[in-house]
Amino acid sequence: MSEPKSIIAGTKVIWTAQFTGDEGDVSQFQYVLLSEQNRVSIDATFAAGEVIVSMSSADSAAIQAGHYTWHLIQTLHGENYQLNEGRIEVKADPTAAQTSTVLTHNEKMLVAIRKRLEGRVLTDHENYSIDGRSLSRIPFESLKKFENDYAWKVHNEKVARGEITRRRSIRFR
Repeated sequence: MSEPKSIIAGTKVIWTAQFTGDEGDVSQFQYVLLSEQNRVSIDATFAAGEVIVSMSSADSAAIQAGHYTWHLIQTLHGENYQLNEGRIEVKADPTAAQTSTVLTHNEKMLVAIRKRLEGRVLTDHENYSIDGRSLSRIPFESLKKFENDYAWKVHNEKVARGEITRRRSIRFR
């Protein structure tokens, strides 16, 4: 096993990472998680060639949801060594959350573009001027192109999640 790509706050978290070190060494291991707003240190142990992390659900609940970079640090004889680094996403605690964002970025953009298109149907002008001040809007054709692009992105996301099946077309000659 190795470091996970994501964890869920408020759940018991366990992972191991391979490390070819000597068990006789008096080393301490810790994972340091850094984001723009937070810093989290997670103590780890070493046994049988593996660095082992085991965090209780109460400890993981204290970690704020977000994207972090992690750094595996070994402290040996007072010196710190960085052994590895990567990225991890901490997802919100589902037992403590009241609401959640359900839509992906592409779905949000598609909804926003369609709202703009609905408003444009009611007002058919792209630009106008009043008392020397002017307002220009995104051309209708560009909005339709954006809608089509994002509709395909949303479709591909749904196929990847298994919510819908990919359409196959057959042409007879």
